[in-house]
Amino acid sequence: MKTKSFSKSKLRNLEHFQFAQNVLNLCREANIGKLNAVLTPLEKALKEEDLLLNPERKDPHTQELARLDYERGNAWRMIALRVQADRLSKKADVASAARLVNDVLGRYPRLIHRPYSQETGGTTNLVTDLRSTAITPAVQKLGLKELIDNLDAINKAFQTLYLQRLKSVSYEAGPDIRQRRTETDGTIQAVTDRMDALHNLEASEAIKQLIMVYNNLVIKQNRELARRKAYGRVATANRRAAIEELLRPVLPALITDEGMTVAFAGRTLGTGKNRHYLITFYMDGAEVDDRWYRIEEEKLVHVPEDQLPKPKKKKKPASDFLSVPTEETTPTPPAQGGGSSGNPGSGGEGSIGGGL
Repeated sequence: MKTKSFSKSKLRNLEHFQFAQNVLNLCREANIGKLNAVLTPLEKALKEEDLLLNPERKDPHTQELARLDYERGNAWRMIALRVQADRLSKKADVASAARLVNDVLGRYPRLIHRPYSQETGGTTNLVTDLRSTAITPAVQKLGLKELIDNLDAINKAFQTLYLQRLKSVSYEAGPDIRQRRTETDGTIQAVTDRMDALHNLEASEAIKQLIMVYNNLVIKQNRELARRKAYGRVATANRRAAIEELLRPVLPALITDEGMTVAFAGRTLGTGKNRHYLITFYMDGAEVDDRWYRIEEEKLVHVPEDQLPKPKKKKKPASDFLSVPTEETTPTPPAQGGGSSGNPGSGGEGSIGGGL
């Protein structure tokens, strides 16, 4: 008996962490003296890996920055709307002053829709221009001084908070999670090597039981990876593509009216020659009906819903780390379209219950 090898690189980050945690917990529970000595590095590696899992993605002060940016936009709108209204004034001097200020605003198109840094810098420049001596009479004529001061104050508050955020968080790239995983894998390997060595040199019931449970953990994880490979998104997409290619030559025969199109709806029922395919009918691009078909003599034959095969209910087998595995098995994926006999409707396995 020896520990089973396992490609941990196929595990997702959280799965990898939990697998290592399970190994540590099993070994701590076994409490084998000469094994405990190699558990400390694993425990340390786990803590380092844990720190890199799901880090905070939202910068501090983000919500407050968004609020200030919203207020800054409103402050700009108050100036712009006042100027637009005064441009329509019947008083020539007011309309003239409004046109002068509007020309200044026009130098900063879409200012409040720009990224933070551009909007902040642009607002600072705009305030400087609006406070220049050349335009002061026009600003006074329109009574814009208070509105400009408000825009300037909000913009400065935004700048201050933006810099505070830079001080409170580091944007430098930290250790890569893959590097941490590699280090954890090395400590797990040291643990399993020690388990095998103890079993070979100082065999005991405790080490034998621990190796058995560890192997159960590996078998269970391998089954999960095999299930993911067989039924995951990529596998499902591949099966759908194969079925669409299978149906492509026979679908045109279902078109009976001008403007009608048909397509595989992505659902099947049954297996082998009894496999059924859900076909969607479209008229001028709009979905009008879904019907089930099966392939007979290289043709699609309509099957009423009351004649469809009934889904088989399978009981989920119980699983326990502590049970002795009888055989290392992997799930059998559904057949991707036709079988090897040349009959387009044949296939070894298929989905039950309307999937792929």
